[in-house]
Amino acid sequence: MRVGLLQEGDLTGTTVADRYHQLIDEVVLADKLGFSTWGTSEQHFSPPSFSVSAPEVLYAAIAAQTRDIKFRTMASVLLSWNHPILVAERLATLDIVSNGRAEICTARSNNVQTMEAFGVNPKDTRAQWEDSMDVLMKAFTEDYLEHDGPVWRIPRREILPRPVTRPHPPISVAASSEQSHENAGRRGIGVITFENYFGFDYLQQCLDTYRKTFDSTDHRGLAAPNDYRGLYVATAYCAEDRDEARRVARKIALDYFEFILGLYIPLADQPGYTYLEEIKALVSHRDDLDWLCDWSPSVMIGDPDDFITRIRKLEAMGVDEVLLRIDGVGHENIKRSLELIGHEVIPVVDPASAERVR
Repeated sequence: MRVGLLQEGDLTGTTVADRYHQLIDEVVLADKLGFSTWGTSEQHFSPPSFSVSAPEVLYAAIAAQTRDIKFRTMASVLLSWNHPILVAERLATLDIVSNGRAEICTARSNNVQTMEAFGVNPKDTRAQWEDSMDVLMKAFTEDYLEHDGPVWRIPRREILPRPVTRPHPPISVAASSEQSHENAGRRGIGVITFENYFGFDYLQQCLDTYRKTFDSTDHRGLAAPNDYRGLYVATAYCAEDRDEARRVARKIALDYFEFILGLYIPLADQPGYTYLEEIKALVSHRDDLDWLCDWSPSVMIGDPDDFITRIRKLEAMGVDEVLLRIDGVGHENIKRSLELIGHEVIPVVDPASAERVR
């Protein structure tokens, strides 16, 4: 089981400029400790929890200072403000400067505020994502791109640069609905699950849907099918003592949960997002950290033994990689947590990575 990071530039107690330089320092440390992957999301208009609006620049800066850790965009929003040709060109550039360490996770937006600002109707996001994915695959695999779809109409053009990873870097999608997991399995791309705090049974349902669809679909026409299942852990923090871990991470965990409630409750009334209706039932737990730690795969806060136990459970469910959001608790706390995971957790759950960095 691989252990990666997903950080989003939480500004708690710091400035944007300082946090960006802290992120670089943290990923350099994670690379030395055997973490598998680092990524950040593209977020707009959502401080203080999210401050990274131009992630490609950060990826390039960090790539120059690291050796082994892979970089996965988590996620590139494939909607009208992010043309898929630009996404392909930027990823290929990252793949070149990182010597083949780039991957891409795509998404359709789940933020109504962002969609309003960029003039996107929520009911159009699935269709935009589908057509953008078709363009992206062509840009990676064909010498000349030409496309006539319901959203994008592109005359014959040569796309440069091309990635050094052949036939192309691994592709996955961020998914929180069972339908999105099914779509990913049908397309033959990987999936990174965020289970919306709906619990382990919901996570298993989504993973089973992906597994069944991927296995029953003929992917022989694809250049590089990606059978991958990642899990986004929205709040993670490891300390030597469980009580200490929960004391340090309590506020950030509950604040993030509150953010999701505020984000998804209005979205649940939009066409195409009705699966989020159940989020309204979770409001009564908004101050219950112990419940969140026990109920949701999206919260992993405790000591190294707690991490190992949870990761083993997730591995048995079919998860290939956990992506830990260790953010918002202060730079020194983050580094201590990374050190503890790198020295006491990764050698147990991913000994090959631990051996690589010795």
